[in-house]
Amino acid sequence: MGAMSSSLSELSTNEYLKRLSGQEAIDQMDPFWNQLLSFSFQIPVNSADARLLEESTEIIARNFALNNCHTGNLRALIHNFLIRASELKASAQCEDNIFIWQTYNALFIIRSLSKYFVEHLSEELLLHQFDCLPPKPDGSSADDTAEIGSQTEEFINALIELIVDVPVLNFTYALHLEALNTLLVLSSIQMFHTLPASQFTVYRILMQGKCAIHAPFLMKVLMWNYLNQEKCPPELYRGHSDDGSLIYNATAALASSLWSVVTLGMGSKGKKTEVDLSDTLLANQSLLFILVLVSHCTCDKTVPNPYRQALLSFTDSQETGNSAPTHIASTFKLDMSKLYNVLCLTLQDDQTTLLLYLLIHQNPNVKAFILSRTNIDLLVIPLLHILYHTQEKSSHHIYMGLIVLLVLSEDEVFNKSVHEIT
Repeated sequence: MGAMSSSLSELSTNEYLKRLSGQEAIDQMDPFWNQLLSFSFQIPVNSADARLLEESTEIIARNFALNNCHTGNLRALIHNFLIRASELKASAQCEDNIFIWQTYNALFIIRSLSKYFVEHLSEELLLHQFDCLPPKPDGSSADDTAEIGSQTEEFINALIELIVDVPVLNFTYALHLEALNTLLVLSSIQMFHTLPASQFTVYRILMQGKCAIHAPFLMKVLMWNYLNQEKCPPELYRGHSDDGSLIYNATAALASSLWSVVTLGMGSKGKKTEVDLSDTLLANQSLLFILVLVSHCTCDKTVPNPYRQALLSFTDSQETGNSAPTHIASTFKLDMSKLYNVLCLTLQDDQTTLLLYLLIHQNPNVKAFILSRTNIDLLVIPLLHILYHTQEKSSHHIYMGLIVLLVLSEDEVFNKSVHEIT
C-alpha cells in the first residue's frame, strides 16, 4: 500500500497502515496522505480473498480505534477526503483519474474503518471516533467545542453531494458505488442495537439539517441510477470461476445484510448469481439505499422523513400540463414509462417488488399511471410467476406480490384488462 502495490497477506504489516493506526498524530497536510492514498493492491477475486482482506486488517482497525482517540488521524483522513470531494465535479469534467483514484482510496479506507466501528462500538463511541481532534503542538489534548456528531454530519453530507453532483461515468462509477456502500455501512448501525432508527444520531443526521435539503435530488439520482441499470465497467469487475471481484463480494455481502434489515429478516431465500450482481451494482445499491431511507424513521413525528415524502409524491416527467407543484417534494419528476418497464423486468428481485408495493400503495401518481397501461400483462405475468414459484421465493416476496395484485384488483378496469390477457 502507498505508492507500491500490496498483496492481501501483506496488509497487516504494511508500514503506511501501521503508521495510520499507530500512536503518532499525522498532520492533515503531511505528505503521508498523498503517499497513502496512492496505493494499489491486488484485488481479491473470490469470497475467501474478501474475507482475508477483513482478517488481514482487523488488527489495524482495532489499533486504529484505540489510538485514534488520541491522534485524531481519522479526522485528518476525512479532511483529505473532503478537500478532494469538494473538487470532484471539476475533476470528473477534466477526467483527472489520479485525483478520483485518490478520493476513492480515501473513501475505501474510511468505509473499512467505519464498518469495524459499526460492528464493535456503540454509536456514541463511533461518533467520538469521527470527532476526535489531534493533540496540540505541546502534546496536550485539543479543545473541541463542536457539537457531537458534527464531523459525521459533514462527512455524510459530502457523500450525498458527491452522489448528487458528480456524474456517473466509467471512471467515477466505483466512486459512486463506494459512496453508497459507505452510507449503507453507517446506516447499518441499527443491525447491532435494539433502538429504533429515529433515536440514532446517524439517522437524525440523514433526516434533518443539511442532508435533508438534498432529499428530493438524492432520491431522483438514486431512482435514475436504478432506471438506467448501468452495467459495471469491465475494468472494475474481473470474472472468476468462484465468486467475483472485491467490489462484487463487498457489495453483495453488504446488500444481503441491509436487505435483511429492511425485510425484518424475511428476505430472499435464493441468492443472485454473480452475473446478475456484477452487471448492475450501482443500480442494486441505489435501490437498496432508497429502501433503507424510506423504511426507517416512519413513526416518530419528531423526525420527519423527507426521502419517503419525495419518493411517494414524485410525478411523471412526460406528463403534459402546466400545473405547478404544491410543495417542494413534488418537484421530483421521473419518466414513468421507463420506470414501469424496469419494474416489470426486475420483479424477480424482492427488493423491486417492495419498491413497487410502496409506489402503488402510497404514490397515487404511480398507481394511476400503472392502471392506465394497455400492456398491463408485462407487470401481471411476473407477479404471477412469483406466486407460482413459491418454493423458490421468500414469504416476504410472495406476500408483497399478493398485496400488489390485491391493490391493483381494486380497480375495475384493471380486472377487465387482466381477464383479456391471452
